[in-house]
Amino acid sequence: MNGKIILVAVLAGTGGWLAASLLPSPPARPPGTLAPAEAVAGSYQCPMHPWVKATKAGQCTICGMNLTPVDGSETRDLAAPMAGDPVILPLDRVRITGVRTVAVGVQPLRRTLRVTGMIGEDETRHGIVCAPVEGRIDGLAMNCEGQGLHMLEPFATVFSRTLLEAASDYRRSLKTGGTALEEATRVLLQDGLEPQQITAIPTRQPEDIHFGLLAHLSGTIVKSYVNEGQYVFKGQKLFELADLSRLWFEFTVYEQDLPWLHRYQTVFITMPSLPGEAYQAKIDFIEPSLAEGTRSARVRVVVENRDGRFRNNTLAQGMVETETPAVMTVPRSAILWPGNGPRVYVEATPGTYEPRTVTLGRSGDTDWEILEGLHAGERVVVAGNFLLDSQAQLNREARGDATGMAE
Repeated sequence: MNGKIILVAVLAGTGGWLAASLLPSPPARPPGTLAPAEAVAGSYQCPMHPWVKATKAGQCTICGMNLTPVDGSETRDLAAPMAGDPVILPLDRVRITGVRTVAVGVQPLRRTLRVTGMIGEDETRHGIVCAPVEGRIDGLAMNCEGQGLHMLEPFATVFSRTLLEAASDYRRSLKTGGTALEEATRVLLQDGLEPQQITAIPTRQPEDIHFGLLAHLSGTIVKSYVNEGQYVFKGQKLFELADLSRLWFEFTVYEQDLPWLHRYQTVFITMPSLPGEAYQAKIDFIEPSLAEGTRSARVRVVVENRDGRFRNNTLAQGMVETETPAVMTVPRSAILWPGNGPRVYVEATPGTYEPRTVTLGRSGDTDWEILEGLHAGERVVVAGNFLLDSQAQLNREARGDATGMAE
């Protein structure tokens, strides 16, 4: 029995030795390098890969950069974040990676807004032609949409017993004169006749039972409600007219673009129906309330159209060029948008770039307005900043700090 126990123990020990011999041995550190948490006074580390450390000057085993001295107080582990999380590049690698900087400037911020809308009628010049008296429409000079109607132009003939009786009263009052004539004239005016039609009543033939209706408005017929032979009542709508000598160009602007617009601002208007031509007009009205669903407001531009160049209900594009007083700006390409807010990389010294959180104002065509976080004259990275940001994130992850930059 004791012999069996000894044999099992010998076999188990032999198996454990064989298993240990088959496991891969841990990679040997280059001579002179330290374990991740062994940094002591007089040690060196790579600025790009701070977890690569050595006891003497040398080169990084990953990127080949020269190791930099570590202060004697640097006995921290790799999870401790570096102040400002700078990214350091040798000057020759700055050129190779294409990192480029520009100075923070103070200049006007320019913005070009391009909008699309419709050119339509001026609603303040919309009119309605109603029947001035009851009767039967026996003739129409016009009733098609798009036809023009001018002031005091005949547009219909009507058979009206009311007008015939009023005309008879007028003839009788001509013999007596006085208040009777004044009253008869007033009735005929109320029934839609013009003074020249009233004075012509004595010369009318007895068999003439029709009267002409004259327009009291000018414009283009945009809607017709009457046909020949139709009996109409006093006050019944016959036509809707639009005065197309002045039009409105209306478009929608979202809330974030409204600070760029103001009344009397010039808008350059182009239309597919007039290719190659541009028309200038002024903003006349900006809606004071925002639409709840879209957070937008309507903007109205008055377009003079006395020569009839522009058609009603025409699709049009508008361009508004704006400029603010001088403000602090950086190019749009300098701004990075991680999850914790916009930031830029500032060149502290040649080859050393520090991330900086900024507060943005308005967005221009090529620049952002800077409200906080930068000073005029500082140099920010406008090309290669994505590379710097990726390297900074790798540095933090290597130190065990995956928050902040990695967000």
